[in-house]
Amino acid sequence: MAVVLVACALAACSPGALIGRDDVLKKASREKGVSNLDRHEAKLMLWDQFLQVSKVSANPSDKPPGKQRVWVVAEAGTIRVGSSGGRQHWAIFVYNAVTGSLIGFVPGPTDQEASAGSGSAQWPDYWEQFPDSS
Repeated sequence: MAVVLVACALAACSPGALIGRDDVLKKASREKGVSNLDRHEAKLMLWDQFLQVSKVSANPSDKPPGKQRVWVVAEAGTIRVGSSGGRQHWAIFVYNAVTGSLIGFVPGPTDQEASAGSGSAQWPDYWEQFPDSS
């Protein structure tokens, strides 16, 4: 079971205007450890939908207020965001859809994990299961 790594505290805000898909894709492509992207996609959904599909465990305090949505961005390329320092084939970043704040990320498999058959090497195998309410 993956664990979402919390990157920052959420601002206490109510649902409001959402940042756009292009803006969140640009933001994700500039995250530390991300370079040479081959592919990136974003989907808008509720926090609980993200948790249900991804099967990550998270602190209740990570949840955005109320029914506020999150942008879930998957990126594939040269990515080094995990604690191992190794290269991941992909990563998923989760952003507060109102503030644009990074809530956390899920690192994909490293080269060693991918060669051992632990996880999809090219793209998150559960990506198509995520809903998109954008």
